[in-house]
Amino acid sequence: MTARYYAPDLTNGNSCELEGAEFRHLSRVMRAARGDQVVLFDGKGNVAEAEIIDLSKSRASLRILQSTRETEERPSVVLATAVPKADRFRWLVEKATELGVSRLIPLQTARSVTEPRSTKLDKMRTTVIEACKQSGRNRLMAIDPLTDWQSFLSDFAATGRLLVADPGGAARASLCESTPSERPVILVVGPEGGLTDVEVIQAVDAGGRCISLGPRVLRTETAAIALAALCLLPDRALHRAPVDREK
Repeated sequence: MTARYYAPDLTNGNSCELEGAEFRHLSRVMRAARGDQVVLFDGKGNVAEAEIIDLSKSRASLRILQSTRETEERPSVVLATAVPKADRFRWLVEKATELGVSRLIPLQTARSVTEPRSTKLDKMRTTVIEACKQSGRNRLMAIDPLTDWQSFLSDFAATGRLLVADPGGAARASLCESTPSERPVILVVGPEGGLTDVEVIQAVDAGGRCISLGPRVLRTETAAIALAALCLLPDRALHRAPVDREK
């Protein structure tokens, strides 16, 4: 797979420069040289093939060979989740990015045990870039500031189809198929202690539907990724191909 680098100013003309972390990855990790060809993406759907034309001590200059623009990812899936502890949040962010979640809203609920500071969320945005480079995704997953439960319901609940992970919910169906493409699917996952009964009622009153993920008790990050996968992976990806026993 051709090496990929994040270049937020990709559309500014026929050339591009890489500095900072992306330059260090290019020059020190990948040991790229003049004449090498790489893939650049700007996190907004623009992708380009480029050739390295110069390497200095702190930056690389590249010439754009050809560029394309992807269409918007559909369905648009927003993940509103309580924040798990320690490195489990980084894992959640990485996997949500790989799956194609368009936006992550860290939730502060009644039973939340972690309230990430802005510096922590900035580190998670770096994780998004790394996950996009690895997975081949060309649009960055946005990460919102920490949002309290009431603000989330008042600001976001009516903007899309609200699905709430809850043990008392109905069995899952085709979660995303009936949602118009211009309106996002909003997935809600509580902390490990779960949403309170009051919070679940408030979500339902706001138009939400409770979805069961089975009989087992799942960690926050497990439930979040399982719910996102049910929405974002095509049906054919969830079933093994039949084995031809004639061979």
